[in-house]
Formats: sequence, C-alpha cells, structure tokens
Amino acid sequence: MTSVLLATGLRKTFPHENAPIHLFEHLDLNVSAGERIAIVGASGSGKSTLLHVLAGLEPCDSGRLEWQDKDWRNSSAQERDSLRNHVLGFVYQFHHLLPEFTALDNVAMPLLIRRMSLAAAQEKAQAVLAQVGLAQRTQHLPAQLSGGERQRVALARALVGNPACVLADEPTGNLDRHTARAMFALILELAKKQKTAFLIVTHDLELAQQCDRILSLKEGRLSPYA
Repeated sequence: MTSVLLATGLRKTFPHENAPIHLFEHLDLNVSAGERIAIVGASGSGKSTLLHVLAGLEPCDSGRLEWQDKDWRNSSAQERDSLRNHVLGFVYQFHHLLPEFTALDNVAMPLLIRRMSLAAAQEKAQAVLAQVGLAQRTQHLPAQLSGGERQRVALARALVGNPACVLADEPTGNLDRHTARAMFALILELAKKQKTAFLIVTHDLELAQQCDRILSLKEGRLSPYA
C-alpha cells in the first residue's frame, strides 16, 4: 500500500547534566494510506515526543522523515509548513481550540491558512462538523461545549483539510469512559470512511486493540505489541 508517513533511523536525544538521554535510537515507522495504528508504552517513554517529531514540530538529531514521499529534512520551513497543512492533521489530549472563536471558525482555520475563501472554508467546516455529530453546535464557543464535544471539534479541525494522516496524542485521555469509547469509535469510523491514516497514542489497550496494528515504544524502538 501507499506510504503516507515514513520514518527511517530516527534518533532523538535530550541534553542532561551527566549524559545525554537517548529517547529514540534508529526508530523506524511506515504508515500506509488508511491504516489505523495505536502506539502504547510506559509513561515517559517518548510517545508524545515521537508524534511531535513525526509532525515536524520538533527536530530529530538524525534519520529520514517523509510525508507522502517528500523528504521533510530537505525542505524549507515554508515548504514544510505548507506540506504539513495539507498532509497531516493533529489531535491533542487537550483540545487546544481557540476560546474566542466558534466551533465553526475553529474548524475552518486550517483552510483559511491555505487562503481558501471564508465562505468556502465555513461550508467545508460545517460539513465536517455534521460528520462528527455537531451540526447544531457550530456557533457555540468552546466554553459552551462539553469535553466530548470539544474533542469532536478538534477531530473535525484535524480532518477538514482531508489529510493523508492524522496524529492523535491521547485523544480520549481526558474523557470519561463512555465518552472515550464513543470518541474512539468515531475516529475509527471516519478513518475507514475517508481512507485517512490514524496514528494514535493511547494508554488504553482495550481501545488500541480496535486498530489495525498496535506498536509498543520501548527503549527507543517501535515493535509489535505482544
């Protein structure tokens, strides 16, 4: 299958007063179009940092990172920003919605960054909000929405630009059990319907087992979870 995100030999270290901390060593990952992958691992193993590196939000020390066959490290900052906007979506554990903007405007924001017209961006945002069950909540501010609704807005924002891959960092970690299950089911449904790959960091093995693959991050390497 077509690769939408490919990491080869990634290495990431953090300085320390005694010796550098090696978070990743020769880490490899290949995400295929439409694939749903869960990443699990102990607290502090580097799961969130890995997502930030894969999204180009944090640098790696060495290795190769490709988004749809384009080499991230050999691109200019402007090219990387544009490519990220078109290829990747991101969902955080905490929604990171702009509090002064409505749900509709929060979701439309990535399209406005692409210089799409306001009317077209809002029309697309309205359609994606309807897909996540929030057609009647588009004019509400984040503070007027429940935790589950805010996460669905964040999911809609990640999907509105039709990305090849969505990176989700504990997207259900801040939700109660019932809401978390509903949110995860929605992610899997939309991944299948839109043929969007999802790379999901989660501590919940029950939810992770619904994905196509489970990978464990341990001692700087990704390996099949056993």
